[in-house]
Amino acid sequence: MARADELARFEALNRFASLPEAILAARRAFGSGRVAFEDIEGTALTYGQLALASAVLERGLRARFAAGERVGLLLPAVPGAVAVLLAFWRSGAVPALLNPTVGSGLVIAALRCAGCSSVITSEAFIEKGGFGDLVARLREDGFAVVLTEELRAAPTLFDKVAGFVASRRVPRGLGRASEAAVLFTSGTEGKPKGVVLTHGNLLANVAQIGARAPIGPDDRAVSALPLFHSFGLTAGIVLMAVTGIRTGLHPSPLHYRVIPELAKKLDATILFGTDTFLAGWGRRATREHFAHLRAVVAGAEPVKATTRAIWADQFGATILEGYGATETSPVMALNDLDDPRPGTVGRFLPGIEARLEPVPGIDGSRLSVRGPNVMAGYLLGGSDFEPPPDGWYDTGDIVRIGPEGHVTIVGRAKRFAKIGGEMVSLALVEALASEVWPGEPLGAVALPSPVKGERVVLAIADPGATLEALREHLRAAGIAEILVPSEVRVLDTIPVMASGKTDLQKLQWLLAT
Repeated sequence: MARADELARFEALNRFASLPEAILAARRAFGSGRVAFEDIEGTALTYGQLALASAVLERGLRARFAAGERVGLLLPAVPGAVAVLLAFWRSGAVPALLNPTVGSGLVIAALRCAGCSSVITSEAFIEKGGFGDLVARLREDGFAVVLTEELRAAPTLFDKVAGFVASRRVPRGLGRASEAAVLFTSGTEGKPKGVVLTHGNLLANVAQIGARAPIGPDDRAVSALPLFHSFGLTAGIVLMAVTGIRTGLHPSPLHYRVIPELAKKLDATILFGTDTFLAGWGRRATREHFAHLRAVVAGAEPVKATTRAIWADQFGATILEGYGATETSPVMALNDLDDPRPGTVGRFLPGIEARLEPVPGIDGSRLSVRGPNVMAGYLLGGSDFEPPPDGWYDTGDIVRIGPEGHVTIVGRAKRFAKIGGEMVSLALVEALASEVWPGEPLGAVALPSPVKGERVVLAIADPGATLEALREHLRAAGIAEILVPSEVRVLDTIPVMASGKTDLQKLQWLLAT
């Protein structure tokens, strides 16, 4: 639940009609010469450079794409990509943010779902990422591929002058209902769908976060989350751009030694990450790398006790866990900096309504939410569009809400196994296994059982892991036998997605074969 003072701050912050208007206001407030985004190699974009580059690119986009047309965007999280995003928002064309790590088949399916006929990418990104085969496949399937290098080379002197003039004005024809981005569901529990987020959705979520978190232009942040991940887009890009927070971007969170160096270079006070990445960065850093941190914000997956311990013991930093979904732009709940509650994801942000539906056999309720940050709807392919019924988004998550409004995630409705008529949380099985093998990648899935309906199989990458070791630990802790998986299977690696989450769909397939 949100306090009255938070609601008042939210209403005051949520005043812009479009993303370009909000970013232009930040430029006026903080100055054109202020650095907005930079990277480890020293590339930096000031607010003035960002505005000019995006206004010039805007003219190139307008010449190629109609307002409202959806265009695939395949770029890493680097300063130049922010200029491309802002150019999209200024032009009225809509970026459909693609994940190149899922393979060409799913990328093409995403493009078709969003109705895209073109893709914008970078020659440097293709070469460094090894995505040549993907781009070749896109061209074979009839998609036009436009390189950012071509867009930057095309402007004439007139374009540059016109861009300079335009960079100081808010484009016409944009409103809070205008589409700002299409992202795609992760696909861990089914075929990906396109999620349409509007300018109003993203602006509302930024205002909600700002109303809860005491952040501002005196902060410096680091984000290595990808653009196609809603946490990376909203928290790592939009929130930073409109609040004047100088931000270091890095294209891969898997560069575990680089992220601490970037934080040290910037004297970062804010760090965004997921449990998987925070654990990796923390193990390879010294206290000096994160000496100035005052907030470590985590989302996308539950934070393990071992990860909290690394950051508390090594860096004196408290991890603020939040909760979100792509469909909610993404943040729904966030812990308070001055009163974090470990084990919860904090309180709902201001402006969010919650509806709870009891679930038989589970100590918790299924959560639906409604608010200005909830998506416009799903793209289902072709002309099919599915808005949330009466504005309510069914999260599919089972939660408990404490007396002060703090939310505890019990698990996903689909992440329960029904064993002999009783519901067993797969997330709880994973958490208990992490007590035995702290820091080890693992995942639990439900498979059919001829005797009990379903059975739980735990996969782990530790070659020494055994079912007996887990059973002894749970027995000593007084944990019910039903939470002991029927099998512990050792795999060479546990599949993960680019966001750091376990790829549950792939894991399910591996364990079922």
